[in-house]
Amino acid sequence: MALPFEQVVGVQQDWANVVTNVQMVDTPFLGWLPVGKAPVQPERLYQADTFRTPITNAHPDGVPVIGAKSAGENRKQLRSLIQYMTKAANVTKLTQDYGNQAGVADELAREITNQTKELSKDIECAFLSAQECVVGQTGTKGYMTRGVPNWIQASAQSQYAVDPTLYPATTQINTTATASLSEDVVLNIMQGIGTTTRSTRPVTAFIAPNLQRAFNNFPIFVPSTATTINAGAYPSEIRGGVLDRGITRYITPFGPLDLVLSYNNYALAPAATTLTTYSGLFLHQDMWEVAWGTGGMPKWVQKPYEGGQYEAFCEAILMLTCWNPKGEGKYAPLT
Repeated sequence: MALPFEQVVGVQQDWANVVTNVQMVDTPFLGWLPVGKAPVQPERLYQADTFRTPITNAHPDGVPVIGAKSAGENRKQLRSLIQYMTKAANVTKLTQDYGNQAGVADELAREITNQTKELSKDIECAFLSAQECVVGQTGTKGYMTRGVPNWIQASAQSQYAVDPTLYPATTQINTTATASLSEDVVLNIMQGIGTTTRSTRPVTAFIAPNLQRAFNNFPIFVPSTATTINAGAYPSEIRGGVLDRGITRYITPFGPLDLVLSYNNYALAPAATTLTTYSGLFLHQDMWEVAWGTGGMPKWVQKPYEGGQYEAFCEAILMLTCWNPKGEGKYAPLT
């Protein structure tokens, strides 16, 4: 191996012994997802159920009970697919063994560390983008798992379409233009989710940066007139000289909404700029799961040395599952 930079004798260029990168590569969605059992096939089949609509139920005395309902008639099949992701790194023999880069003790090890972070972002961006599932074909195309935005839609997907009885209600999917964005947009989504789930269970919203700012700017409305009580945003207390404008939890009449800032919503092309900056995905944690392939989390393998360069590669097999999309929501403005 090369000498450490500090041990090189003689006058040398004044390089600081550090290499910086401003991107933190945060992946909050991956950290939030429950982890399930490893898939045993490229496709996972499972079922989701719905209750029947309430009816007027008053049976007359002395009359036989008729009109039996078939057991399981509302159950519908869902399907999730794996995705096979890879990364690879190489460095020439002379660079690895005799290179003298300030701040880099091991060039290949550093590249592996960087690409591992890049892989985690690839995964998060795939999950949070409008990616449709794809059935892989050996040698021509890879399997792809369905992204969250494509699970939450009120129309048929192009591959393995969700049954219409499991579509979220149209009130749970809002496309109001950003110029007309108000607190009512969020309340309408939450009310739609509550109407479907008949509950006030906590919802987590992965929100793009401009939607995060909007939560700081929402005025308070008088429901009957829709005029503002205060001309600006909600009042903030100043405590100890600190102006607290960080909104991380929004308690609505339809249940609590936990806010998670996401820079990865709709990150993969094609996506409108408004989706990457204003979108919000409103999710119940127990309705989602990530499963890692055999062997668990991604692992790097160094290839046998064949001269000239050192090489290593990483494989990750993963599957995003939505157990039931009916109670989820999203804000997806196009303008």
